[in-house]
Amino acid sequence: MIWKFCLHSLFREYGWQFLRRIAAAHPIKTVKAFVRTVSIDASGDMTDIDGLFVPGAGAIVGVGFCLKPIYPPCPSGRANHNCRYLEHAPFADAPACRSCVIGEFGTLALEAGCAFYIMTSAHDILLDVFEPSLRNKLFTSGLFVLCRYSTRPFSVAMLASGIRGCVIHLEHGDCQNYQSWRLADRGIKSKQTRVGDSNRAWIKEILSRRPEQEMLSLRFAKRGNIFFAQPLGTGQDADEHGAARTQVDR
Repeated sequence: MIWKFCLHSLFREYGWQFLRRIAAAHPIKTVKAFVRTVSIDASGDMTDIDGLFVPGAGAIVGVGFCLKPIYPPCPSGRANHNCRYLEHAPFADAPACRSCVIGEFGTLALEAGCAFYIMTSAHDILLDVFEPSLRNKLFTSGLFVLCRYSTRPFSVAMLASGIRGCVIHLEHGDCQNYQSWRLADRGIKSKQTRVGDSNRAWIKEILSRRPEQEMLSLRFAKRGNIFFAQPLGTGQDADEHGAARTQVDR
């Protein structure tokens, strides 16, 4: 399946951007990532990607925008990196936010000192997460929630960019083939996806493991498309003082 996915993507922007920014820059790492991905077992509810997820500095939690509620609608819109619940203090209390797992996982990620990212297109994930991690080791540990169909190609990018961790598979409403994945990659997703109860409980448990150092009162500072945990009272958001991630040409 992974080879068919690559063939389909080869002449699309994500495909050639991956070749230029990741494969051409680090061909040996990329080849090794492909070889290791072939042996990955993606049949279960969770796929281990060369190591357990470790919360704290250098860790990122990523979830698909398709988890955003449809009825009632997400106040931030769907196919974007925004979350009004996490962006406002005190947290927004729109009806859609009260049972939204994005707000739930984002808050837990914040408390664990992790970065948090709402994933949209493969192109954005490449530029926001994978390339900065390959270049500057922005992230070395990741927990990502996505459809089983895209787990293997996603794993290649994770391994090639130096991110270890795990992928949690969606239980309902996820993409089943390249056509549905391609539509979702363009922001066209009529179904709301869902995380299974056991996976949801596991995510809560793993993010409840605080880093060893004492945690300060934190908030999210959004830098580019990614939410970063930041102690309260440290000044303005990093967008005004220089983003922590490498800015790349789009």
